[in-house]
Amino acid sequence: MTEKILLLHGLWLHPWAMRWLKQQFTNAGYEVVTPIYHSISSNSAHNVSLVYQAVQRYALPTERLHIVAHSLGGIVALQMLTCHAELPPGRLVTLGTPAKGSLIAHRLAKYRWFRPLIGLSFEGGLDGQGLPETLLQHEWGALAGTNPIGVGRIFGGIAEVNDGVVALSETYHPAQTAHRILPVSHSSMLFSKQVAQECLHFIRTGQFSPQH
Repeated sequence: MTEKILLLHGLWLHPWAMRWLKQQFTNAGYEVVTPIYHSISSNSAHNVSLVYQAVQRYALPTERLHIVAHSLGGIVALQMLTCHAELPPGRLVTLGTPAKGSLIAHRLAKYRWFRPLIGLSFEGGLDGQGLPETLLQHEWGALAGTNPIGVGRIFGGIAEVNDGVVALSETYHPAQTAHRILPVSHSSMLFSKQVAQECLHFIRTGQFSPQH
């Protein structure tokens, strides 16, 4: 059976930021596709189209297409799976994705001098309004961090448990089939051996590793 992983970056980032995770998944025997989308200059609909085109060009054909997506990339992935139900089956793992919307993004959106930092990613994306209520044909496992080191402190901080950018409560969604909390920050997720292991465990089994 052919299985591939689509690896999506988050806001402000580039596929290069996913290189370490890509290497872990490649070492585990998967072919990994890391497309670019325009997290600030394009809206969600256009980014879904860009990623879908990349999937058609670089990931298909395959019997199973798994997705690992960081932050905003998780929103793009969920919207793409909703719009394109014909994609091959697979499992989805989101890393620090604000599935209920982002408090920090809402703050930035209020002020015109900060708004360029999130660009067109807010409406129908980081505002929490663009996600499906259910997710058909895909098991969705969410990884969330609790190490509060990140740019969230610069923009007023987050009063509850958070990963430095996204509050823990923002990472939950009723369509998820699994949720795991790890002691990582929003950015360090991309370089965490534990995160990579949990992603692979979920892709292989549909659940995260047993907790002791």
